[in-house]
Amino acid sequence: MIILQGKELVAVYLLLKKDDRDLDPAQLSVKNRIEKVLFESLSIEEIESIEELYKKNVDVLGKKL
Repeated sequence: MIILQGKELVAVYLLLKKDDRDLDPAQLSVKNRIEKVLFESLSIEEIESIEELYKKNVDVLGKKL
């Protein structure tokens, strides 16, 4: 088992989200599970700007998980 936290989780999500039409079922499942965690933990504004916040090295999840 691998545990991802904060920026690592966002990094994987952004990578999977980029080409989600090309994901196989296992990859799509991981993307959807991460997305669920993000949607439950972040505000709408944070979700909408998650890529920009990631580029600015902002840990949007911080202590929310």
